[in-house]
Amino acid sequence: MAAPSAPSAPVTNEPPYSAFSQQYLRAHRPTLTPGNAAKITAVIALVFIPIGSWTLSTINSLEEVVIRYDNLQECRDGFFPTDAEAAAKYSYAGAGTSCTATARTKRALKAPVYVHYELSNFFQNHRAYARDLDYFKMMGNFNAGWDLCTTHKQTAAGDTISPCGVQAWSYFNDTFALQVDNVATAIDETNIAWPSDKKFKFGDFAPENMNTDAATRGGSAIQGNVDDDEHFITWMRMAAKSNFRKLWGRIDVDIPANTEVKFTITNRYNTYMFDGRKSIVLSENSFMGGKNYFLPALYLFIGVVCAAWSVICVFMSIARRRRPEQTTVG
Repeated sequence: MAAPSAPSAPVTNEPPYSAFSQQYLRAHRPTLTPGNAAKITAVIALVFIPIGSWTLSTINSLEEVVIRYDNLQECRDGFFPTDAEAAAKYSYAGAGTSCTATARTKRALKAPVYVHYELSNFFQNHRAYARDLDYFKMMGNFNAGWDLCTTHKQTAAGDTISPCGVQAWSYFNDTFALQVDNVATAIDETNIAWPSDKKFKFGDFAPENMNTDAATRGGSAIQGNVDDDEHFITWMRMAAKSNFRKLWGRIDVDIPANTEVKFTITNRYNTYMFDGRKSIVLSENSFMGGKNYFLPALYLFIGVVCAAWSVICVFMSIARRRRPEQTTVG
């Protein structure tokens, strides 16, 4: 007769005994006392305030010249050829005017000097504006099977508009020529768009009837194929705010201090209808971009707040250490 077998060990999901499974590992749980909080916020302040001061100094060293031109009498006169157009604030021909805007530099601008146009009270981020775009057709895919544009798809004669949509239709069409001390200075308008935009977002196809018909005209016509017009590609990169700048070109020579810069402008883009403003901007750039005070203001604000909180925590720590005096009863 066979000997009885030993009972097998019960099946269990219990982990093997170890310091990890039994949570015997060493641990440190710091207590956020006023003293510790004072040290942490002081370190943050000591880091952020110098960085903010340095970025502020760097941005202050940049020179910038801003010239508003839509309000100049020379630019406004004749923009609306007839009284009816002036009353409606809409020019049916869209011919615009030719005018000059001048300014004098206070400090020297070192090359490359970037030329931007600035629009105010223009909401590119409006929902209806942002969604009126067919990304597939913009990339040259006309066989996607659907039409994402909601407006400006056909001319008054029924011809197809390509690219379609209000974003493309409202393409900025003012142009600029520069003289520095009455000497014509070239503005390099190449390589101003993001290479990724040119490669992936815009196709190699010719536009059709885009701002060529008076009944559907909104702005400029595209020059060449869609992926060749870098001004159009820059325009189609949507701005996040109602006041924005877009790169027009760059000047590859220095502009000395106390120099007269004169722009000859074709003022065609109608911002008068929505009380918008137009400006031309000359600016230097640093590794942080243009003259924008948001970053140094953010660093300094955080640093000052942390410094103030550190002082408060020091007083709280001192107050906690004080003990009431003991009195004896006789």
